[in-house]
Amino acid sequence: MKVAIITGANAGVGFGLVQHLLQKDESMTIVMACRNLSRANHARGLLLEEFPQANIDVEIVDVGNIASVFQFCENIKKKYQQINYLFCNAGILSALGINWKLTISMLLTDPVGLIERADATIQAVGEINDDGMGRVFAANVFGHYAMMRSFEPLLSNSKDGRVVWTSSLTADGSCFDINDWQGIKSLTPYESSKWACDLISVACHDRFQKENLPISSFTTSPGVVASNIGDLPYWVTELRKLLHYLMRFVGVTSQNISGYRGAVADAFVALTPLSSLNTTLRYLAATDRWGTSFVEEHPLDIDISTAKELIRKCELAYQAHRHKLP
Repeated sequence: MKVAIITGANAGVGFGLVQHLLQKDESMTIVMACRNLSRANHARGLLLEEFPQANIDVEIVDVGNIASVFQFCENIKKKYQQINYLFCNAGILSALGINWKLTISMLLTDPVGLIERADATIQAVGEINDDGMGRVFAANVFGHYAMMRSFEPLLSNSKDGRVVWTSSLTADGSCFDINDWQGIKSLTPYESSKWACDLISVACHDRFQKENLPISSFTTSPGVVASNIGDLPYWVTELRKLLHYLMRFVGVTSQNISGYRGAVADAFVALTPLSSLNTTLRYLAATDRWGTSFVEEHPLDIDISTAKELIRKCELAYQAHRHKLP
């Protein structure tokens, strides 16, 4: 019986991914790794109405808190002998508001960029979590890195373990500075963290291969999904949704809008034979104007030396936190 762990599974892309996986294999065990118990249980109830025979487990974890991550990992190790899929999906975008001047300018000059990127979103700069780490990096990257490292034996036990990192179509090398690897000084810490996911995915896959571990690492993007990840006002999200539908109709394929469509790429890399996948690509969920979902492939221009240096820094932080465990 296959086991899939999905962080942030109670809503959006994570919830849609559970639906995709159970539609293909209702015998698969789903572990919904969520921060809020009541929301997770509500989502689980909805899923069981749709898939009454499904085996869905709820485990609480705050991916932005390393103690919570380690406790979650211990709970999983006590329950399961193997993990087939680890979906590093949960994340945050720490938004302070909207730059309305830039919004109007982009609406007139670059409407596609306005709805595909977070340029007009004012992101918080310099946020540090209780562990002394960049807040966005901790939630989007490091918590998942610690999970992956802790679960390597269980992933190996499956003989085809797959780690799937949720990146973003807006992330590229210009967003990331290895000297500010946690994005603390960055004006775009969200995009910085998502490029870090790409870097880690590629570098970790190389390590798995060199160590002959039966684990693969992939990076995906949900495209544009009308979620509340930035905690923006409801009316802003709804207005953007109308723009998303308009842009989809005129042919912008990144406009997936729903979490279910945004999860297509994650499901694809999980269920496609390994021989047909390429770990140096970012798999992007896409939808045509008629509502047909498909997956696009985007090459990643990864500087491998930067990727290895980021892994070195993450590993040092991971080992330092492990040694603090009681």
